[in-house]
Amino acid sequence: MSNSPTILIHSGDARENEVVAARIAEARPELRLLTAHGEAQVRERLPEAEIVFAWEFPMQLLPLAERLRWFQVMGAGLERLAGANVPEGIVVTNMKGIFGTAMAEYALAYMLAHAQGVRRVLRQQQEWRWEQFEPTLLAGKTVGIIGLGSIGREIARRCAAFGMQVIGLNRGGEPVAEVERTYAVTEIEQFLPECDFLISIVPQTAESDGLLSAERLALLKPTCFYINIGRGNIVDLDALGEALTAERLAGAALDVFPTEPLPADHPIWAAPNVVITPHISGVNRPEDVTGVFLDNLTRYMAGEPLVNTVDLARGY
Repeated sequence: MSNSPTILIHSGDARENEVVAARIAEARPELRLLTAHGEAQVRERLPEAEIVFAWEFPMQLLPLAERLRWFQVMGAGLERLAGANVPEGIVVTNMKGIFGTAMAEYALAYMLAHAQGVRRVLRQQQEWRWEQFEPTLLAGKTVGIIGLGSIGREIARRCAAFGMQVIGLNRGGEPVAEVERTYAVTEIEQFLPECDFLISIVPQTAESDGLLSAERLALLKPTCFYINIGRGNIVDLDALGEALTAERLAGAALDVFPTEPLPADHPIWAAPNVVITPHISGVNRPEDVTGVFLDNLTRYMAGEPLVNTVDLARGY
């Protein structure tokens, strides 16, 4: 570690690069900051960088990182890094813990919209039609959360405040304070039928790939509403679309997909009672990610262990 390390910033957006750089420069004016937008600039500037603070980074250029000591991911997902050849000795950290509020509000928004029949209300309004119906309540319903990290626990706390019963699924079934009952992945067949709402918030790993297969989707109640704000690889998207079309599921709110952007010709677009959003449940706001980075930078400059270090072999 040098006394004044060079930091390369690559957010995937040129304007955001400058916002992040300005915030870091204001807090630590003694540091040398480089921004890069596009592969050509990364190729030119990466060899000088001791620290990379990045999102949507061209991982194939990592062999050029001759001085790199620390890679701070500008988000929670690690799938791009996990598939890259990261040189030994580089510490990788991510942004665990800052997306809980936004993602919990996303989940609750679509749970409430489903319970209150918002799609039906808007359709009736467009048709100038007055037709009363009885909305349902979240209170008393069971929500199942797949993935009980910081975001999953934040969702659990807010669901409990609405009077919901909260159950969860994690790798080994370890108890979690915010959840009434925790199931292990090996108990998923017992977990799924309990859910009135199902929320998946897990990283992209070999273990999560295809976890919600067609056979497992069939275990859900036909009244169950599914929300995916983790990664798109967890669910068989074709099977999900078929279940929605056949009314074997009540609806879904999907923010993540195996391929993004979601192809315009994918049949899930036409499935009934589905809401498709463009990966917005946990956006990287410059003020949030820069604050976490500066906290870690203080530790780095002092030679202290960094927070939110990750194991690329596990994927989180």
